[in-house]
Amino acid sequence: MLLRTADGTTARFTGRDAYGAFAWITPGSGTGAIRFTVEKDGVPDGPERVLDVTVSGEVWTEQNNTTVLKARPKSAYPPQDGTRAVLHYHRPDGDYEGWGLHTWTGSADPPEWNDPILPVREDPFGLVFEVPLNDGAASLSYILHKGQEKDIPDDEALDFSLYGHEVWRVAGDPTYLTPSPGGAFGLDLRAAEATWIGDDTVVWAGEGSGVASQQLVYATEGDLTIENGALTDEGQWLRLVPTELTEAQRSRYPQYAQASAFRVDPRDRDRVGQALRARLIATQRADNGALLGATGVRIEDTRPEGTGK
Repeated sequence: MLLRTADGTTARFTGRDAYGAFAWITPGSGTGAIRFTVEKDGVPDGPERVLDVTVSGEVWTEQNNTTVLKARPKSAYPPQDGTRAVLHYHRPDGDYEGWGLHTWTGSADPPEWNDPILPVREDPFGLVFEVPLNDGAASLSYILHKGQEKDIPDDEALDFSLYGHEVWRVAGDPTYLTPSPGGAFGLDLRAAEATWIGDDTVVWAGEGSGVASQQLVYATEGDLTIENGALTDEGQWLRLVPTELTEAQRSRYPQYAQASAFRVDPRDRDRVGQALRARLIATQRADNGALLGATGVRIEDTRPEGTGK
């Protein structure tokens, strides 16, 4: 299969994860929307789709469907094996002879430099390395190398809280191709991908990657906008904690039965009324406070907790 953009750029779907096959391109500086088709033997599988790279750099789509998902589909990715790290390594030149993996922190059995971990297999994307981990390991330190030649000069570390236990890397680029840290929604306040369903509860699709916290944000004065990947005003926060929908909520809103659900932290519930009278947005942040996702909140129900269906 082939990815083809409106300007003629092409890329083959050489990678594969739990969702399916994937391809990647490098957008030029200042790129906004990218129009693309997916082809097999020169025939598009369906209509043209649109990717807005200002909102999300990684998207998911299906055959014969114009929908482009900006959040990792929760149901498509089973829980990862926390006892091992899996690293997929792609070299554009296709030359993999002699390349191995040196590991230390987090590795259950660190190898000697001259006896690196060898790939367990090679697939269309490239080499696949599997590394058994110490119990409770939070990260894996590693170097991809061929003898004394390193893939990049610096030591690398895979942070499991940000990227999970399986990643894809392209030679010479320390940034992981996938997964990329990001919220369950992009940085787009024009959209409303979160829904308030009453009972101090908000729902949205997906979970995101590298998310450490989520909150509802509102401003008592002025407006909230995004500039350079951050909110122009931090506003007032309602902290959110993960929850499960009650049977009454599932009955009232069956369309959200598979959604991620959150309740306002009890410490902030006295300000819910004030928040609902303002413009309300949902945000997700990394553990360093970086904004990973921001979207508007659609108000489905404002009834207070305990008022029934």
